Amino acid sequence: MIRILVFCLKVGVVVALAYWLAERPGDVSIEWLGYRVDTTVGVLLLAVAAIAGVAALVYRFWRFLYRSPRDLGRRVQTGRRRRGYKALTQGMVAVAAGEPDEAARWARKADTLLDEPPLTMLLSAQAAQLNGDEAAAKRYFNAMLENPETRFLGLRGLLNQALRAGDRAAALEYVRQAHAMRPRTPWVLTSLFDLSERHGDLDTAERALRDAARVKALPAPDATRRRAVLLLERATAARAAGDPGALKQAREARRLAPDLAAAGALEAELLIAAGKGRKAARVLEDTWARAPHPDLAPLYLKAVPADDDLARLKRLSKLTADRVEHPESQLLLARAALDAKLWGEARRHLAAAAGPGGLDGAPSESVCRLMAELEEAEHGDTAAARDWLDRAMTAPADPSWVCRECGAAAEVWSARCGACEAFDGLRWQQPPRVTPAVSGGKTEIAGELAAPAAADSALPAVQDKA
Repeated sequence: MIRILVFCLKVGVVVALAYWLAERPGDVSIEWLGYRVDTTVGVLLLAVAAIAGVAALVYRFWRFLYRSPRDLGRRVQTGRRRRGYKALTQGMVAVAAGEPDEAARWARKADTLLDEPPLTMLLSAQAAQLNGDEAAAKRYFNAMLENPETRFLGLRGLLNQALRAGDRAAALEYVRQAHAMRPRTPWVLTSLFDLSERHGDLDTAERALRDAARVKALPAPDATRRRAVLLLERATAARAAGDPGALKQAREARRLAPDLAAAGALEAELLIAAGKGRKAARVLEDTWARAPHPDLAPLYLKAVPADDDLARLKRLSKLTADRVEHPESQLLLARAALDAKLWGEARRHLAAAAGPGGLDGAPSESVCRLMAELEEAEHGDTAAARDWLDRAMTAPADPSWVCRECGAAAEVWSARCGACEAFDGLRWQQPPRVTPAVSGGKTEIAGELAAPAAADSALPAVQDKA
């Protein structure tokens, strides 16, 4: 309704203006090429307006004819790009769904429709990988290196290929190039740390770790823990090379990760070698309070020697004083009491080490074996000893170094898991226990990691040089 009123108003204004012009006084005469035209001013103005309108229409028609081929080509190209982007999207969906044939079909279509290799090469490479054609994928990734816009993506693709093939030297070179392009990218920094540490380039690994912590690619506690393990590796290598800086590095590693028992053990060994036994004993006491482990005890007795079994029991009581309730402390004291022939003391510690149910519950393998030894030593009861040895066959396993990533068990601690090579993956705890689980009328095997039997610690093999 409002539009109609506006239109009528505009028509009225035009009519009024035309009438006003027609009523204006004055005449106009035009002579041109022997012709003479006499008219009024109003008619002349209307004629000029009409000629201008016709000229405008002619110009627009000419402009339409002139631009039609270009506009038509642009519309065709826009349609191709729209179909090309749709094919690219469908190809990515097929890659995510794990459909190699569908992904390859859409990749070919996108490559035909889009004259933009940077967009289609990545899809083609991923489609080739889904089809198991790593050689073709590598060709696409290498082609992406030639374009500055896709070079970073190409490096990541080649890096992943090298890692899958186990070619760590090539993977390290690719991640170095990626780091040169984008030194603050989180996955670049974590990959550079991991590959440099594996390669033995601890300086580069430490710099990458610091940068990763700075850009928050790793939580601060994780970065600190990794730096401690890295320093421990440095200290171990320095000790092997006879470098006196090993002690400082081991001390710094223990400061950064007080529950890293390996650092405390190495620092104590170096102090003992330097003739500082009492200082080594204090380090071991502090380490035991945070991460009890049986291999710390021989070092403690070496740092502060004892003359007889009773004196050794007193020494070990001091070592375990701050964590006497811990199972490792109880087992250590039970062993020392058994050696000192303090049968009641040994039995008390073994009952405490067995857990809430005591000796009638589910004691560990070590508890059962020590009980067998105690029964035979105290009473000469071979039958009771044999019963305890039988229980040890089915008892829960003793703690060992277990990888928190893959569950593999190791005899000694190392910076990397020997199975999956996870960095700082080993923890002192009970190994995985396999139990049958009935589901849907069928028997399945379900494995789960038992609760840690000791603090979250890490300790290398300790060799007694005495």
